[in-house]
Amino acid sequence: MTQVPLSRIDLKDGRFSLSYGRDNANLRSSIDAVGIIEPVILLDQKSYIPVAGLRRLHCARALRIRSVPAIIVAISEQEALLKAIHTNIERGYNIIEKASVLYKMHRLGFPRPDILALMRYLDLNPHEKILEIFIAIAGLEIVYKQFIFTHNVSLRNIESFLRFDMPERRRIVRSLAGFHLTESTLREIFEMLHILRIRKGKLTGRDIPVLPNAESLRAYLKERTHPILTSLTRKLKAIRDTMPMPRGIDIRVDPFFEKEYIDLVLRIKDYDDLRTALAKISGLADAGYLRSILELTKGTIR
Repeated sequence: MTQVPLSRIDLKDGRFSLSYGRDNANLRSSIDAVGIIEPVILLDQKSYIPVAGLRRLHCARALRIRSVPAIIVAISEQEALLKAIHTNIERGYNIIEKASVLYKMHRLGFPRPDILALMRYLDLNPHEKILEIFIAIAGLEIVYKQFIFTHNVSLRNIESFLRFDMPERRRIVRSLAGFHLTESTLREIFEMLHILRIRKGKLTGRDIPVLPNAESLRAYLKERTHPILTSLTRKLKAIRDTMPMPRGIDIRVDPFFEKEYIDLVLRIKDYDDLRTALAKISGLADAGYLRSILELTKGTIR
């Protein structure tokens, strides 16, 4: 280990950098308090190239530290990348960092079996298709990487997102960027957008509008992709809104209106509760509410 002047290190060379989305504030505070304890690893070149510890080096520069403890290595780029990968593997990699790891191994010409073998250390299924998805993630523009990282997008939804072309991706990210998105909501939105894409050939701004929230966008897309289902859902809501629903009774309808029956759910404690519930159901039937719902489920009304 030796002390290396910061001026002799090329901080712009990030060929071995794997970090993404990590806050340097705590690291900087730690270095400011006690200095750099763990030496950085540098590749022996005319200007030293960071192999591991680039974040520490940037913090040192911000703190005007003139020299840092370092280990100088004279190894190949492939060996340097492996050292960078395994130096940080215990801390765990987020999805963008995993993509960077696999892409850089691919770019440096690692044999495919070696890349697939390392995927196990990243808790990934060592499959060619998965590898291709991660290499594609690494090649995305920063705005899309940030969207994936911020929303913790699942691999399944990333694969769906990658099927859109560049203008469509821009519209999607613009529309969804400010929303809180669950995996199921995002999957449903992507599925409906793919339906529209198949029908139209290409998505436009009208297909992916900027709306107040994810639920508004989902409802908008559902109306365009499933107009009959949307109409039935709206009519069912209108019936429910006017129906004096008694306590302890629930009427459940298949959300896709594919089943011709409805479920009546009773919550009773004793025989008297049962008699009361049956009387109330009879009242709902006499008033025509149940008939109206059954007409929706049986396709009589569209």
